[in-house]
Amino acid sequence: MKGWGGAIFIFGLILGIMGFREGVAGLKAPVDLYAAETNVSEIGYFDMVTADIYEVYGSYATRTQTENGRKTNEDSYYLIPAYEGDDVRYIGVKVNEKEYDLFGQMYDDTWDYYDGYIFELTKHVEKTGCLKKMNKKMQDYYYGTLKDAGWFETEAEMKEYALPYYLDPLSSPKTMVPFLFISVALIVVGGVLFVIGFKSENVKINKAAAQTYVMINGVSYAKATLAHVNQCVQGQEKIFAAQELAQITGMSMEEASVIIENWRQYYY
Repeated sequence: MKGWGGAIFIFGLILGIMGFREGVAGLKAPVDLYAAETNVSEIGYFDMVTADIYEVYGSYATRTQTENGRKTNEDSYYLIPAYEGDDVRYIGVKVNEKEYDLFGQMYDDTWDYYDGYIFELTKHVEKTGCLKKMNKKMQDYYYGTLKDAGWFETEAEMKEYALPYYLDPLSSPKTMVPFLFISVALIVVGGVLFVIGFKSENVKINKAAAQTYVMINGVSYAKATLAHVNQCVQGQEKIFAAQELAQITGMSMEEASVIIENWRQYYY
């Protein structure tokens, strides 16, 4: 029970760590990134964010996952607008390769719109997830791309307007709350089982320590006389243990082997 409890506890803890932020965020109403009252810098760590994206300015990084030399998945990070009141800011959004065609079309439409070739943006996609900070490597790609594009006159201006955050979408946002509750339940159940198993084990240890005799087939033997038999059992030397037990008790090897296979019932 102790071992199972520990395993369940650790499994629940891993699940909880993986989905804790998103699970807590799922308990609250999502923040609309493009609502008039939303300031991107005020979005919290535990906020769920939804964004109906129309404008896409291009990709600044791609991450490919491989297994045994074969590509298993690929994501790209695209630049999108966000706002502080009426002032535009820029952040990233994580996009799976399955949506590359759509985002490519949205990218073309965005620049056609700004160049005056079209007068309305119609292609869009809604993403829901958490706003996460880019790691250093991603920031290098992010700011490096913006420098190469020449969007900003100074680095200070670039970092004022281009924020080092990206929207990490969830494929099934509604499942994160049950996911959180399941992980918490596993942690509680695993913890309880571990404590019960630990206490039960201590009871057995204390009982074994207080035991001065061993009852086998109705006959009492001093525990000290069977200490070496027990050492053989612990060392997985069951044949030697059975031989010595047979010599001490006078029983047959067959009978002694059965006792050795169930040794904990007698010695502890």
